[in-house]
Amino acid sequence: MDELQERQRLPQEAPSAAMVADSAESERLNVTLPAGLMNRLKQHALAESRSCSSLASFLIEDGLRRHRQLDG
Repeated sequence: MDELQERQRLPQEAPSAAMVADSAESERLNVTLPAGLMNRLKQHALAESRSCSSLASFLIEDGLRRHRQLDG
């Protein structure tokens, strides 16, 4: 029996959540926002026809870029 057939016979372990997260090109982040800030985010996202998470991701990236310029 060749190696491929042998591997197919053996039970495969499911990858853990940590292994999947480590291999992902993007990661999930949970953030709790005050109601007023969340409402503003929703309004801006709706006005730009995008999701709240897409706008939040853009704003975080933009904020980090600007913060880096200030540290500079």
